[in-house]
Amino acid sequence: MSFNTIVRNQDFQASSFGEYGFRLVESGFSQPAGEVYRAITFVEDSIVTVTCGSGDGLTAETFAAGLTIYGKFNTISVSSGRLIAYIGG
Repeated sequence: MSFNTIVRNQDFQASSFGEYGFRLVESGFSQPAGEVYRAITFVEDSIVTVTCGSGDGLTAETFAAGLTIYGKFNTISVSSGRLIAYIGG
């Protein structure tokens, strides 16, 4: 899947509010090649590792259920818990 830029505000909103779909991610998730994510909402308390194209990645960080984080996440790995990852388009 090619990535749509988010230069226009409406592109970012479409991306982070699920216009391009989402994945329910838990331990053992196999990410489709080339797919990136714009927002992550934690369904359960979760321990995750993510990489980003710019800025900091996160390694084995704990997040509480109900929290949403935003960015351009290149990879997502879940050690425990479940989350919804919104596809970046």
